[in-house]
Amino acid sequence: MTTALTPTATHPSAALGGGPRWVRGPRAAADGCSTPSRTRGVHATPIPTVPRRAALTALTAAAASSRDLSPATASVASTSEVVREAAALATNGAGASTVAFDDATVTIRGTGQVVPVAVWYPTDGTGPTPTYPHAISVAKIARVLLNTPESTPRFLDRDFPLEPSAGVVRASTSAAPKNARGAVVLCHGYLGSRFDLVDLAEALAASGFVVAAPEFAESLASPDTVSAQTRPGAKPAANPSATREAVLDAALKIFGDEKFTWVERDGKLRSKVPVALVGQSAGASTATGAPGSFAARVAIAGFRPPPSEERERVLTLLGDPLLVVASAGDGVISLYPTDGGVFGPYRGIEAEVASLPAEFARFDARGLLDSVRSGDISRRAFVTYETVGGESPGGESPGGESPGQQPLPCHISFLSSRTNDAMVDVLGPLLPVARALGVPVLDFDRYQVTRDSDEVNQTLVPAVVAWLAAVMR
Repeated sequence: MTTALTPTATHPSAALGGGPRWVRGPRAAADGCSTPSRTRGVHATPIPTVPRRAALTALTAAAASSRDLSPATASVASTSEVVREAAALATNGAGASTVAFDDATVTIRGTGQVVPVAVWYPTDGTGPTPTYPHAISVAKIARVLLNTPESTPRFLDRDFPLEPSAGVVRASTSAAPKNARGAVVLCHGYLGSRFDLVDLAEALAASGFVVAAPEFAESLASPDTVSAQTRPGAKPAANPSATREAVLDAALKIFGDEKFTWVERDGKLRSKVPVALVGQSAGASTATGAPGSFAARVAIAGFRPPPSEERERVLTLLGDPLLVVASAGDGVISLYPTDGGVFGPYRGIEAEVASLPAEFARFDARGLLDSVRSGDISRRAFVTYETVGGESPGGESPGGESPGQQPLPCHISFLSSRTNDAMVDVLGPLLPVARALGVPVLDFDRYQVTRDSDEVNQTLVPAVVAWLAAVMR
């Protein structure tokens, strides 16, 4: 039974109470008596039965109407303040480092596939201000959501250069890396981008971490990559791109570059690089499902632990510091059980966490931040955004909240407003068409109403950065 948290009126975006409450997962999950849900997240979504010609015609007409629109300019000023706050917390007041950005690539072993990887790292150097080469491919969206052919027209694909926050310079010989405290890989979700978690990337790098964000096959940036994983009803890809596991493995090798030096908090050299994995949505499964031991794992808006019968994998996951973030306003992978919708029944992230044979300290985002500030570090933490009483909101409004309440974060509220607003510019005219065709839009329709990424990340980004800095000491 779920115990209601105490409302926190001063932090409406976090929805509920600050202090921890302890949740004990049943031992049955570890001894095989409890079977986790097999229909989780977006992977169980059926392909809409839409004639290709009709789908392409509708998408082309709608996208063409938005082609001359300029991308919305997200507030980098508010993001810059978040970066400074996060760095101050993570460095015990030492302040934010200048951040260098390098749009690098890695090559997949055996296939030669070249994968873009955005890299941020701390530097004492100077240089020109870069732009982030974000792109949105309407052709890729159509191929993934409508199963349209490889010949889908690409003339509607668009580039969306994004502005960095203050203190970011272009990587160069004059912006060499300074000593780093650890490394973090950011894993984007289904139809995501290597820049989806850019707010978090900048804050981590300003706090002394080297950050790598690879572009996985499901990325919306390139119509050329094809996921090896297909949903029910879709034919297997003839020439699939590298799997998420292969891309992650290649990205990890970036941290072996001799230009990076790794140090303890007291300045002593580290013999081993501590690496954390952070993911959102499908990227959360990448972060929590990667084999081996990591310095920490963070799952945002998506959590799929190993089946209880795979005991060794469960124990490996629980052996690392673990942070799970979920919202009752998420219309894709919710905190609470859902009976239907375009993604079918789902037992909820709360039940997934409870199925584990471990204790989690439960907070809202402000509560986690306050806990880290006080020195009370929880190696297993569960951050939730929920309604009073812990009941499912039932979708009364776009944000999943009850009348009069602050909207709860939706599935993509945890991403940067810079990538979200660019996506809404493209998808805005497409949303009515997508609804008519029965195509899942991954909560972009909700975000179009709430536009709450900056508000959500104002608390969550410093909380995640401070937690990572604390558990990766």
